[in-house]
Amino acid sequence: IKILEDYDPSLPPVFANRDQLIQVFLNLVKNAAEAIGSDPQGEIVLSTAFRPGIRVSVPGTQDRVSLPLEFCVRDNGSGVSEDILPILFDPFITTKPNGSGLGLALVAKIVGEHGGIIECESTPRGTTFRILMPAWKEAPYGADEDGEGDRK
Repeated sequence: IKILEDYDPSLPPVFANRDQLIQVFLNLVKNAAEAIGSDPQGEIVLSTAFRPGIRVSVPGTQDRVSLPLEFCVRDNGSGVSEDILPILFDPFITTKPNGSGLGLALVAKIVGEHGGIIECESTPRGTTFRILMPAWKEAPYGADEDGEGDRK
């Protein structure tokens, strides 16, 4: 499997728990690799982008939040079937023989706890997971220097 990286150098910092975000990307890359399987043409593309105009409506309110940081994990694997897409991030949903169905549920939980959203677009020849996150403004009360503080 070939891994390609396309990182935007203008990306501002994100206030997040580093270890939790590592877990998010490990889960997404692992899923991408499993979707590709033994295909010698398999590729995973990791990309970031700064999109300051992206604003998302908050359900149940008139509020809109800015989520300018975009992180994508794209693969050219077998894709996610249409019937699974609406429930993909629910716990215990899996298409793998020995899967627990907790990986993507955990990914969605971590992203949500950091004020972000995750989306999935899929075709029979590839899948893209797109994470939108808020940019770092100032450390909330109780945060320490490395951004691993309490996010209450």
